[in-house]
Amino acid sequence: MNNYNVNKEMIGSALVFVTFVFILPTLSPYFTEDCKTRIKRIKKEKCKIKVEKIEHTGTFKLIGTDPETFQHCECSDGNRWWSFYKKEIEPGDYFVKNNGEPYFKIIKKDTIIIHEEKCYSK
Repeated sequence: MNNYNVNKEMIGSALVFVTFVFILPTLSPYFTEDCKTRIKRIKKEKCKIKVEKIEHTGTFKLIGTDPETFQHCECSDGNRWWSFYKKEIEPGDYFVKNNGEPYFKIIKKDTIIIHEEKCYSK
C-alpha cells in the first residue's frame, strides 16, 4: 500500500468522524418532531380496549375487547408514547385514549391512572 492510499483512507475516516461528531448533532433538531406537532398527532389517536394481552414486537400493541361493542380489537402505538407506561398496564385493565384528547387513561379495578402529553417551554 502506498502513501496515496493511506492518505485516502485517513481522509475518509476523518470525514466520517466529522459527520458523526459535528454535522449530525447540528442537524438533529430539524429531524425531530416539535412538541406542538406531536400533541396534534397524539390528539388524533383513539383506542378503547379491555386489555387481554400486551405485545412488544416492534410496535407496542394491546390486544383485547372493545368495551362498547364487545368485539375483538387491537390498538397499537408506533411512536412509543404508550409503551413508556407499559409496566402500568396489565390484562384486565381498560385502556382509553379518546380522539381529541392529549392524554390516555389506564383504568384498573380501584384506580384510574392518567398520562398527559404536555409541551414545556424551553
